[in-house]
Amino acid sequence: MFPADPPPWWRARKKATNFANGMSRGDHRGTMVLATSLCTDTVEEAAAVAESFVDVQAYLASLEPPTYPFAIDEALAAEGRVLYECRCAGCHGTYADDPAEDAFPNLVIPLEVIGTDSAFVDAASEGGLYHYLEEWFADSFYGTISEVMTNAPVPGYTAPPLDGIWATAPYFHNGSVPSIELVLDSSTRPRQWRRVDYDSTHFDADALGWPWEPAVPHTEAPPSERPTIYDTTLFGYGNGGHTFGDSLTDAERKAVLEYLKTL
Repeated sequence: MFPADPPPWWRARKKATNFANGMSRGDHRGTMVLATSLCTDTVEEAAAVAESFVDVQAYLASLEPPTYPFAIDEALAAEGRVLYECRCAGCHGTYADDPAEDAFPNLVIPLEVIGTDSAFVDAASEGGLYHYLEEWFADSFYGTISEVMTNAPVPGYTAPPLDGIWATAPYFHNGSVPSIELVLDSSTRPRQWRRVDYDSTHFDADALGWPWEPAVPHTEAPPSERPTIYDTTLFGYGNGGHTFGDSLTDAERKAVLEYLKTL
């Protein structure tokens, strides 16, 4: 099992792929209803469920990201936009006042480029423990609707759109980073951490994410506390990679964070 941070539903309308490695392609109903194979006995039953998901897809496409609820320094955000469009837009897209004019490239970033924890991609890709499921899916009823591709164009992770990114902590495909500020500075990411509390209104408006505190290694904590600790030394839990923000100055990083509040 691998840790996974489920993406917000409002991203669905922009994404051409689903799952962290972008393996679901085309009409996503096949992978969306795959779990119903546990409780359907015939292809006819599965087909009826898949057809009903036309309405689910339409609903997901209608969802809007939440608006940042606090004050925004508009001048600082404008500085951040210039930096963002120079440094980040190639993977994460551009954002206009009219959402219809947004541009999103839908890229799968090669593992050696993104550098984030490889466990999920390794297991799904050719030669990996779960790669056989790609062939199974293609031969199943669900493969007549969607296509699963774990190595095309290369094994890697998808770059998500950033609409409402401020509201989607924790970050990375495995939820290993509690704030966007830490995403933009890999040297400051904690080795072990835990949320300060589980009050959903408790938000770090400066770092854009969860308030957190250092924690002891998972193996040193009492069993009752282990579920609350994120230990990046565990298999699949690594928080390395995505070092693209490391070259920003503190002032530039603050400006980019301010711009991300506007998306």
